[in-house]
Amino acid sequence: MNKNYDTLTCSECKTSLQLPWESPLGRYQENWKRLSEKNFIMLMPPLSQSDIGIPRLFWLYEDCYHCLLTGRYNATIVLMGVLLEAIMKERLHLKLGSNFDKLSYGKCLKKIIQMRFMEINDIKFLLRFKNKVRDVYQHSNETEITKGLSAPILAFEFKGPLTIEKIQEANEGARSGRLKPTRVSTNELPFLKSIVKQKIDETSAISLFNEVYQFLVCAKMVYFKEDEFQEHTNRFGNHLGHIKHHRLG
Repeated sequence: MNKNYDTLTCSECKTSLQLPWESPLGRYQENWKRLSEKNFIMLMPPLSQSDIGIPRLFWLYEDCYHCLLTGRYNATIVLMGVLLEAIMKERLHLKLGSNFDKLSYGKCLKKIIQMRFMEINDIKFLLRFKNKVRDVYQHSNETEITKGLSAPILAFEFKGPLTIEKIQEANEGARSGRLKPTRVSTNELPFLKSIVKQKIDETSAISLFNEVYQFLVCAKMVYFKEDEFQEHTNRFGNHLGHIKHHRLG
């Protein structure tokens, strides 16, 4: 048996056992480092606070970025929907001076369209993301995400007690190709949907993130210009009038 942090692995059959009294932190850190090094080179260059300016948007961007670096692909995709919603809320606040935090993604987008606060191509992107990505991930709709997909599975039935020899025989049969898998629709087996979705998340999260990244950078340049912030202050004030000011000099 080989011990690695909180895991014991059999050198022969490769089955593993978790040791609940051992800390998993070392294993987590090792995995985070491996995934970060793999994913970093496929992502757009990291942004700083000064690149984005608006604190809420920067921190949500960082949440997306760091989740993606460490391989939390589902969380990244969900957070991208939150980030895009926040961009719309910041745009509405800038133009109208009110707080729109209670509005949903869809209602924010509807108001953006009605007021013509964004260009048509950006509206199309936000709408496509909502319908194709945001809604199904926000509500964990695995059936829709894996719709029409299938996966190869190998099902085993062991007669008598389960032994290491039987496990080794099954593994060898699978690796050699002697035992042929059966393709099964993801909707036939609930657990299969979750497994297939993990792979979908992994393969799609990076390209989705890079799209949202580009949208964020362009939105900063087009929809959050300095003159619009000045116009906002002239119309609605800077919200600091009621706070005690200390006179210096």
